Amino acid sequence: MKPCALLLLSLCGLAACGGGPAPYASTVGLLHPHETITVRIARGTLNAYAPAAGEPADRFTISAYADSAGTQPAAPTIEAVRGGIDVDAPALRSLLVRVPQGVDLRVISGGGDVNVTDISANAYVAATTGNVTLMLPGYAEASLSGGGSIAVTMGATQWPGVLRFFNSNGDIDLSINENARFHAHLRTQDGTVFTDFDLRGTSSGKSESIDAPVNGGAARGVEVGTRKGAIRLLRLAPQM
Repeated sequence: MKPCALLLLSLCGLAACGGGPAPYASTVGLLHPHETITVRIARGTLNAYAPAAGEPADRFTISAYADSAGTQPAAPTIEAVRGGIDVDAPALRSLLVRVPQGVDLRVISGGGDVNVTDISANAYVAATTGNVTLMLPGYAEASLSGGGSIAVTMGATQWPGVLRFFNSNGDIDLSINENARFHAHLRTQDGTVFTDFDLRGTSSGKSESIDAPVNGGAARGVEVGTRKGAIRLLRLAPQM
């Protein structure tokens, strides 16, 4: 594997150049399809997107933003590893990650919202608290251990094995391509389960569940669970 190329840019004091708050630290480099960006953030909002318009499709960007007042956090550390890069970020206001074409994203968040929009590959998010919002043409997995909401829209019709979504205390909204074939296992211990796929569920006390094939089923599956909250499995119509 060719090592990824890293270029560290010092952006302190450049707020006047961009018409808005500037990152206090930013790193750009190149990654190949099928590699992975793994991000560990202690606390703060994480926003992930595809490369900006006009940027090379294989370029990644990691930009850290601090609060306007207070001590500036340490810059995130970025390490080239086999199969991609590892990013470790301290508690900060927000972290911007631009994900190259065909590169997967893994996020481990200690607290704060995680927003992933229109990256071309797949996303895996494990967070403690905050809201997780994922919108992508591929597939995803997500978990919240300390509360918040999960909302996932994924366009894939195929994926390997079983995708898992878990929330300890909060709702889960999952929109899946209406043409996908899979087995759905949904369960809330205290809440409601709703789907506009043609599925039937069962209830017992405060608990509701669905365990059934979608579009005839397949070896692939989706497991969705919350201890307290609603689950909604919705049909996503492909864009023409």
